[in-house]
Amino acid sequence: MTADRYDELVGEFLAKRRIAIWDTEPPDDWLVRRLSRHGAEVFAVGPGCADDLGSRCASSLTRIDPSVEAVLVYVDREQTMAAVEDCLQARVPLVWLHDALSPGSAVPEAIEQLRAAGCAVIPGLCPVFYLKPVDPVHACLKWVLRLTGKERRTRRQAG
Repeated sequence: MTADRYDELVGEFLAKRRIAIWDTEPPDDWLVRRLSRHGAEVFAVGPGCADDLGSRCASSLTRIDPSVEAVLVYVDREQTMAAVEDCLQARVPLVWLHDALSPGSAVPEAIEQLRAAGCAVIPGLCPVFYLKPVDPVHACLKWVLRLTGKERRTRRQAG
């Protein structure tokens, strides 16, 4: 996998107009607002969400019609496979497994299962690093992750 392919996947993700954030709790409003300001219709999905499509909340990706174009899996490692199973059942074509500072959802089993099903996978980091303008906190975090080599490792895994 080349850096070009990684950048291509990030560009594809950010170009999507129907994105879900899969989390065990309703996602942070700040993240939803950032993606919404970028032009996406954002859905909160996960076991902590009530099924209310008017409020763009659903307990499962399969309850959203028409379906989303991409999903940001924003959970700890323990919940990753439940999110991945939901992505597979809904046949989501592009999945971003959030994994920046803490051990996140970019676990090898998740990456393998999604790819085996034909999904494009972004195996780590955070989409907010690429939303212009990048806020100062995320700019600093991205710099730290670049310095520690995590950004390079993530780019290599994107395949």
